[in-house]
Amino acid sequence: MTVVAGTFGASSFAQSDNDSASAQTTSSWASQVTPAAKELLVQSVAINATAFEGEEDGKPIFLGSKTETALLQLAKDHLGLVSLSETRNNAQVVHMMPFDSGKKCMAAVVKLKAGGYRLVVKGASEILLGFCSAQSDFETLQAEPMSEDHRQALRNTIDEYAKKSLRTIGLVYQDYAQWPPADSQLAEGGSVDMDFVLRDLVFFGIVGIQDPVRPGVPTAVRKAQGAGVTVRMVTGDNMETARAIAAECGIYTEGGVVMEGPQFRRLPEAEMDAVLPKLQVLARSSPEDKRVLVMRLKALGEIVAVTGDGTNDAPALKAANIGFSMGIAGTEVAKEASSIVLMDDNFSSIITALMWGRAVNDAVQKFLQVSLSTYPFLVAAC
Repeated sequence: MTVVAGTFGASSFAQSDNDSASAQTTSSWASQVTPAAKELLVQSVAINATAFEGEEDGKPIFLGSKTETALLQLAKDHLGLVSLSETRNNAQVVHMMPFDSGKKCMAAVVKLKAGGYRLVVKGASEILLGFCSAQSDFETLQAEPMSEDHRQALRNTIDEYAKKSLRTIGLVYQDYAQWPPADSQLAEGGSVDMDFVLRDLVFFGIVGIQDPVRPGVPTAVRKAQGAGVTVRMVTGDNMETARAIAAECGIYTEGGVVMEGPQFRRLPEAEMDAVLPKLQVLARSSPEDKRVLVMRLKALGEIVAVTGDGTNDAPALKAANIGFSMGIAGTEVAKEASSIVLMDDNFSSIITALMWGRAVNDAVQKFLQVSLSTYPFLVAAC
């Protein structure tokens, strides 16, 4: 995955494939970023992250979530990030809030050298936009009230990125004089409740991350559909991003239903059963949405196979008739919950497994048919 576009205040950047008339190249944009904005960007993508440094074939790489590694690569290539571990050691991190699958975001609190504290939040852009009441000047970081026109312009940018199959990530923040903030609500253990801080935030910017579809995936999807398998996409991505990627893969077709997880979850069983035959994409889904989908399909008599690589996929992998986890990118939790581990992380391997499974099943049927017709006394003996 690669960061290919971004919008921060009045400035934006884009690679040639996703270029627009007003956007600069990434290098040109980065050369004009002020020290204050660069510091906030690094805090947002390096401090507020769980990815880490590693090596592959003797070369340094980032390991972890693909979204985070793409953002870290942007910081390394264009924003002066030299050492992730050193950057984290030099920062005074006061509080980390892990990714919340319901709110689709994660956060960190850093003590600033000049005094005060800064909350940085990273997550689903359209959801974070709803938590913001102000916008930041990209050069000075001066916060000013967000007008409805600017809010709509940001929504349009998010939709524009999403329709290009880009995963849109929002970066927002808020500065505090003290931490915990005055009158803050504390969760168990004495930490600040995330619900309390997700309000009146300052919108900093949006980035668009490209995750190209593997060349063999559309062909594999067509083969699966030709074999009578219904392929559905269940993802945490924005609805427009999910729709665009699903169309590119051949999963989404005209007349198919695209729905968000919370909407699907609230449907009564009768309505859920009615929409399932046409449901092709479930966007902004939570682990519980995936599990509910699997259980409902099984209740209707379907044989359900689920693919997944993250810890959040474990409930659905375990609930499915067959769970496929990823051998390379998959977490240990996902592998333990699955029935089969794909060593090459390739969807086409599932089609190969399906082909061999059916071949074995047909061979057994033919053997029994021949055996029972040739040796009827075996039946009597049994």
